Amino acid sequence: MAALCACSGPGPRSLLRSIDDGAVLIGVKADQPGLGLRGTDGAYSGFDIDVARYVLRAIAAARGKGEPRITWRESPTSQREDLIGKGEVDAIVATYSIDGDRADVVSFAGPYLTTRQGLLVRGDEAAVRTVSDLGKDRALCAVTGSTSARAVTALLPGVRVTERDTYSACVDALTRRIVDAVTTDEVILAGFAAQRPSAFRLVDMTLPKDTCVGGRLRAAGGPFSVERYGIGLARGDDAARDAINAALRGMLESGEWERALRRSVGDQEAARTVDRDGGPDRLVAGLGDLGFLTATSAPCAAR
Repeated sequence: MAALCACSGPGPRSLLRSIDDGAVLIGVKADQPGLGLRGTDGAYSGFDIDVARYVLRAIAAARGKGEPRITWRESPTSQREDLIGKGEVDAIVATYSIDGDRADVVSFAGPYLTTRQGLLVRGDEAAVRTVSDLGKDRALCAVTGSTSARAVTALLPGVRVTERDTYSACVDALTRRIVDAVTTDEVILAGFAAQRPSAFRLVDMTLPKDTCVGGRLRAAGGPFSVERYGIGLARGDDAARDAINAALRGMLESGEWERALRRSVGDQEAARTVDRDGGPDRLVAGLGDLGFLTATSAPCAAR
């Protein structure tokens, strides 16, 4: 009967009930080196995988249960909300940037990592040193449904954006010179660059000038976007959200969060992420606080 209760159905699943039953379905990425990657042997590895395992163990222990059996489910960016809403996963830990549109559909625990949008270009591409070098004659690849694609469309309307279903497809198009750059979160791009350091290099993605977007001012030199990763689960499941945040707090305060990040993305990228966008102390202070969704910048001056 416990196995039957854990089966997916027409509505969202309950993460806590699945943990109690001893079997969970977790949505992850399978093509992101250092974050969520399925190896040739079928095993998953990366920072998101480590976060998910830690959180599930901690919640199970707090509830007096044994560590649940985990089934990983690949979760493409454009399908994540549907997978949660249709009960095909208990939660998603897949470089899942928290934004207002998504938060209207699913609940988020976290944020457990903060990063910025960046560019990946070929190592021999001397003509692209800043985002301003991406003109109409150059193609930029982004993943369908990603916050990166939306940011580029809003802030660089003249750039030719092509979309793919996965990050690995974008990187393949870059390798084959179908596109000139790939944009997504820096920590994701760093994983691909680390795999082939002579083939790719990272480019900081900052606003080239003061830009008015949606009536609000975005200052020159600022990041195109700041991405805050959360764990997505069924809308309104406050008990599961609170349990995840408590587990994340333990991971951050124990030092395991930083150890996992260093194991997954390397000391250099981990140090850059912590220095630029906040380490454990700042993340602990912000756990469960999604006030950034409604924060606004200065209004654009009237013309």
